[in-house]
Amino acid sequence: MDIEISKARKEDFPYIREKIKKYLLDSTGIDWAQFFVARTEDKLVSFGRIIDHGDFFEIASLGVDYYHRKKGFGRRMLDFLVQEAARRDGQKPVYGVTHVERFVAGCGFVRVENNYPAYLDYKRKHICRLDESRISVMKWAGGSA
Repeated sequence: MDIEISKARKEDFPYIREKIKKYLLDSTGIDWAQFFVARTEDKLVSFGRIIDHGDFFEIASLGVDYYHRKKGFGRRMLDFLVQEAARRDGQKPVYGVTHVERFVAGCGFVRVENNYPAYLDYKRKHICRLDESRISVMKWAGGSA
C-alpha cells in the first residue's frame, strides 16, 4: 500500500485525540498543528508528533490505527519523524518514551538507563498511563531513518 505522510489538518484532530485516549498515549499539551499523519487510500492510518524541548527532540504520541497495524505504517511514521527532527536540527538528540521497546529498537533506537533529560524520567513515572516498569526511555542511535 502506498502511504503519504503530511502535516495534520485541523479536521484530523478529533480522530487523533480519540486514538490518543484509546491507546493511552501522551496527551500532554497536544495541539493539532504539532502532528503529522499518514494516509493510505485517503484513510488516516497513523499519526505522531515531534516536541522540541530546546536541547533535545521527543517523538511522542505515535499511534497506528488498530486495523492497520503490522503493515509497516508505524515504522514509516517513526522514520519520517526522526528525519523531520534531523531536518530541523541534526545536532539535537532524539528521544522517545515508549511501552513498545522492541518495535522502537527495530527502528534504530536504543534503550537508555541513565544520562537522559530529567523530563523524560518524570514523564515515564508520572505522565505515562502504564506501570513505569513497562516504560522505556529510548534514544535514536541511527538505523533505518
